[in-house]
Amino acid sequence: MFSLNFLLFQSSLSVILFVVWTLPHLGLLLSESFEVRSFPTVTGIVGQDVVLPCQISTGTQPNNMELQWKKIIQTHVETVHEYRAQTGQDVPGQKYQGRTVLLKDGFTSGNVSLKLMNVRPADRGTYSCIVKSNEWSADAATELKVAAVASVSIDVLGPQGQGIDLACRSTGWFPSPELHWVTKNGQNLQPVTKTEQDHELLFSVLSNVTILGEETGEISCVIQNSLLKTEQKSVILLSGEFCLPTYLKRMLS
Repeated sequence: MFSLNFLLFQSSLSVILFVVWTLPHLGLLLSESFEVRSFPTVTGIVGQDVVLPCQISTGTQPNNMELQWKKIIQTHVETVHEYRAQTGQDVPGQKYQGRTVLLKDGFTSGNVSLKLMNVRPADRGTYSCIVKSNEWSADAATELKVAAVASVSIDVLGPQGQGIDLACRSTGWFPSPELHWVTKNGQNLQPVTKTEQDHELLFSVLSNVTILGEETGEISCVIQNSLLKTEQKSVILLSGEFCLPTYLKRMLS
């Protein structure tokens, strides 16, 4: 009986000591706890700057805050930017030298967003914002989508069979664009279109089409960016002077 009472006393004492030790520390942990929030996706335009958003839920900067921006890639993780309040460290990752800036004016309100300058197609991907304090850490991710559009031009190449051969070309798109020709009379065109990608991952497109001699009016080459839901186009006006017999006569004179 004595042994049982002694064991119960020991158990009760252990619980009391645990509670006495935990309560002040629990208060500290709760005071330092926070969440980090971001937008699911952000779109950046090639050659321009984009802000990768990151907000601390408490609306304040944690004590001795450490902030890390990482890019998550299938095979590894890249350091984009690092900041440590205690040491004043504020440096971009090796591959991002001169291209990242923390918006420190927002630190006091918990805004730890990162500006990425001169966006490139290779920047697309998932970025993680990791915030640490002495007693807590949290993170959030956002996907950066990248887009680019370019001007469009139409060239008259000359006669082709019973019509006129036109070429539509454009360079500097991302992602791969969609091209189609539009005629005033709804002629069923059969263009030959070729798309290429350069070392900067930007796309160029070249499309050749033959317009039959009886077609007059506006001929449009329309190129669309599916990500931005926008388009660029070039228009050429074919009048009677571009009908095949007249065009050939002018070419031979």
